[in-house]
Amino acid sequence: MERPNQELPLDDDGRADGLSIGDVAQQTGISPDTLRMWERRYGRPVPVRLPSGHRRFTSDQLRWLRQVAEGLALGLRPSVLVPAEESELAALLDAKRPLRPASPRIAELLGWVRATDDVALRAALLDDWRARTPDRFLSEILGPLLEEIGTAWCEGRIEVRHEHMASEVIADVLRTLRGTLPRVERGPLVLFATLTGELHGLGLQMGALCAAMVGARTRVLGADTPSAEIAHAAREVGADVVAISVSLASGGVETDRDLAQLRHQLDPHVRLLVGGRGARVGRRGPRGIEYLDRLDQFGPWLWRTGGDAPSESAP
Repeated sequence: MERPNQELPLDDDGRADGLSIGDVAQQTGISPDTLRMWERRYGRPVPVRLPSGHRRFTSDQLRWLRQVAEGLALGLRPSVLVPAEESELAALLDAKRPLRPASPRIAELLGWVRATDDVALRAALLDDWRARTPDRFLSEILGPLLEEIGTAWCEGRIEVRHEHMASEVIADVLRTLRGTLPRVERGPLVLFATLTGELHGLGLQMGALCAAMVGARTRVLGADTPSAEIAHAAREVGADVVAISVSLASGGVETDRDLAQLRHQLDPHVRLLVGGRGARVGRRGPRGIEYLDRLDQFGPWLWRTGGDAPSESAP
């Protein structure tokens, strides 16, 4: 259990350094209200209180909360995760994480991320695109890379600056590649977005590229968007499908509630599709929402938007 009177490190000016509760919420996807509730119920995390009464969190607490956020997205309960000792938490996550084959190329790309070398990362990704078919680029390179970046972020093997740099480079590459594809005038129109509090938008760009590759029309609304705004945008652009991406940092029961609200706000004929590592792991999703477990299922699913639902859809 954490010590209630831990001290914060000092910055270069000799002032106590640390993360505000808002900073922690933004970087983990765990809301301030939830953090306060855990402090009362489980006795952790124990922030340092400034003379003003404001909470400040250490970098060690941030790393621990990232792991807790991953556990929540994997379907584990806070009552199991939050009180767990470090070794117990690691064992719980290892048991729940899907097995991933090791890839030297993904490790090499992650090395550029750790080195904060945006030039090398961009050049390497474009080389991979040229060396593969579009489907193989998404399934063999971008999908595994994003998964590895997400896991490394949750485990504290990379920091926020690394994740932000990688996100900007990958998003730029994806937009560039989508711009090279022919523009279509017909086909299903797919609106891509993430819910409020979900700041990870790379899944949207990957999905949009995948959709464009099979002849769908795409609109990317962006990350951190209130459900009411997503519903309004869907009506304005005449969307046939609203595609929502959910990362490990935000997946969980609260996201399920937000998705159920969005389903209620959308017109009945608009199909609501959800994907991403945090979309639904070991949980039964809300009714009327369809789920895809892998990006390579997206193209075939789009061709069936007027017919059968995907095999993994919720009832």
